[in-house]
Amino acid sequence: MDPENKISPAFEPFLAEMGQDDKRDAIVIYEAPQIEGSPPRGRLRELKQRLEQLQVQRRVAIRAAKELHDDYQEASQDLGYRDGLLEVSTIGSGALPVASVEVTRKTLEALAEQPNVVAVLPNQKIHLIQPRKVDYSELIALEHKDNLTWGLKQLGIPRLWETTLGENINVAVLDTGVYAAHPALKDRVKEFVVIDPLGRRINASPAFDSAQHGTHVCGTIAGGKTSKGVSIGVAPQANLLVGGVLIGDTTLRTLLEGISWAIEKGADIINMSLGLSYYEPLFAEVLDILLKQYGILPVVAIGNENHGNTSSPGNADNAFSVGAIEKLPENQVDVAFFSSGASLVFPGDELSHLVTKPDVVAPGSQIYSCIPPTKTPHGTYEYNYMDGTSMATPHVAGIAALLMAAEPTADITDIIDVLKKTAAHPKGNGRRPDNRWGWGLVQPLDALKALS
Repeated sequence: MDPENKISPAFEPFLAEMGQDDKRDAIVIYEAPQIEGSPPRGRLRELKQRLEQLQVQRRVAIRAAKELHDDYQEASQDLGYRDGLLEVSTIGSGALPVASVEVTRKTLEALAEQPNVVAVLPNQKIHLIQPRKVDYSELIALEHKDNLTWGLKQLGIPRLWETTLGENINVAVLDTGVYAAHPALKDRVKEFVVIDPLGRRINASPAFDSAQHGTHVCGTIAGGKTSKGVSIGVAPQANLLVGGVLIGDTTLRTLLEGISWAIEKGADIINMSLGLSYYEPLFAEVLDILLKQYGILPVVAIGNENHGNTSSPGNADNAFSVGAIEKLPENQVDVAFFSSGASLVFPGDELSHLVTKPDVVAPGSQIYSCIPPTKTPHGTYEYNYMDGTSMATPHVAGIAALLMAAEPTADITDIIDVLKKTAAHPKGNGRRPDNRWGWGLVQPLDALKALS
């Protein structure tokens, strides 16, 4: 690959502000030798099996990282950096072949020229895809009558519960944290860690949420019933592995550390309702590792920036990205006005290589779920309604958990394929995919039948 194609276009605004010898943190994705044998069909059900694979992967990744370190230091010395060599440090324990590297204008290209470097990305900031505030008064009576949220009803989730509740499926939620003591999440949060802005893992007990967002997302994936009997979670017996990666001034390194942690803990699905500050197509390399090497399904929010815009990493070529629909009168639905979507031509590719996002849509407006206890002048609240593609994404993550539990030998690619092909587009299959509906509104029952 041409070294220029290894350097992320997101570097451009940073390079414009950098002097010749100014240092900046970068993320390097490097090529580690492939371990022998191919991943088993279906998800890696046993944690023991995952750990055995990780041990082998760590050894080859560490060797490759050492080679990268030595080659880069030699190249940096050739460019005049003899005193105070540029820093290279690994991220995680080797589950992902990624490292943090200091670069300058002069060394960036030299780094990309290293033979085992796949991509170089700026360590840019990541941010929460902020939910919207909504008026939920009209929904309260309906959802109490149905004993479930409108999203679960719209998707026909109770029919799937006759077959599967998502038992033994591990869903990692990389978000603002979680209030694990919430009664709707009783016994669901199996692992919790905080990743600080420097990429350090902090074991915290009890598990906490730095906002409300993470708890709300967790409730939609695996929550139980409210005190009034309203079901809020798609896969109420799935396990939650929660990484607080959106606490403080966080960056891409923080997110990658969280992804590495999720792999080590045995995640089958990773839910990411977050975005990067600048367009980052090279994040596709990380998603490829999750999909092809570990059989992990990353489900990513496409963003709340309205039609014509998208958010990275949801707009990566191989991301499984989710847009939001809203409930309308007379049992109608439509894509919410805020839901992002666009058709993209990736830099350096032929014009014919058109990427259309989102991939699918799901309920994401007026979504009722749990939050940490919040005091207001009118009392203390433990549930709230939120709007956003952040709310649609956990619906799809929960559906994937139901499908995995029902068909444990299915490949991740099969699950993605059936969710797309069975989705319902209001204008018919001939319009799929477009940049509002994607392939359409997910149809979990049809997807399960197609997978069986």
